[in-house]
Amino acid sequence: IETLFVTADFLTGVIVFATIVGNVGSIITSMNAVRADFRQKVDQVKQYMTFRKVGNELERRVITWFDYLWLQKQVVNEELVLDSLPQKLRFEIAVHIHLAALKRVPIFAEAQPGLLVELVTRLKLQIFSPGDYVCDIGKEMYIIKRGRLNVVSDDGNKIFVTLEEGSVFGEISILNIPGSKTGNHRTANIRSVGYSDLFCLTKQDLWEVLAEYPSARNTLIERGKAHLHKDNLLDEDVAQIVQQDQAIIPEKVIELQKNIDYLETRMARIMSEYKSNMTKLNQRLQIIEQLTEENFNNQD
Repeated sequence: IETLFVTADFLTGVIVFATIVGNVGSIITSMNAVRADFRQKVDQVKQYMTFRKVGNELERRVITWFDYLWLQKQVVNEELVLDSLPQKLRFEIAVHIHLAALKRVPIFAEAQPGLLVELVTRLKLQIFSPGDYVCDIGKEMYIIKRGRLNVVSDDGNKIFVTLEEGSVFGEISILNIPGSKTGNHRTANIRSVGYSDLFCLTKQDLWEVLAEYPSARNTLIERGKAHLHKDNLLDEDVAQIVQQDQAIIPEKVIELQKNIDYLETRMARIMSEYKSNMTKLNQRLQIIEQLTEENFNNQD
């Protein structure tokens, strides 16, 4: 019995060891494949820059960019990887990664959970190199995941403030707040200090989601108005006029819908009468054809 126990224990140890070695080998093979694919992409870019006679400074920036991607383990195409997962799992991963960041945005702090979950699935990661400007403020909202960015003057020489990890900018502009003195356009120049990772939410994605949450939309706009009012960037008269116009819109929509329903009913009735008349006409034509054929046969 002791011999059998020792033998079984030995075999178990061998199997476990072989399994561990096999898994380690698979991991190393996979890492080597990723590294080789990455190096191939870098080499292709280098060849292209040499062929196009790109300057040394720009070439250095490109290579540094690839180095940053490798160090941050961001060489994997996230969208391609996530596409292989079921929709529910992709949804849960997006919530796990982005929800905490979105809750840090003041205007979304007390938003409905359903709204936040819908928005996190729309967030996209963007990476900026040192000296890059964030160009689409007014069309997109940004949450800084990693890095630092400066708010600078138009000539880029004066730094007004430095934004750190967790900071948010552009959230007011994408709300399209009526009466905003900024015109809901870009009001600042944002320049990346080093490499910066930003989560981005576009104006289009935001409003597509808000269409399903009208009460949350009104709440967000009111919070945005309060923010603009505090900074003296809200034209109260224009905001009130637009608000009155928007209050009339639902009534006009209801009236328009009633007219559409009426026209659809009339059209359905007309089509029904048309089909009935066509049926009767076909029946009469058939009778005429039969009578004509009988008359012709009688003459023969």
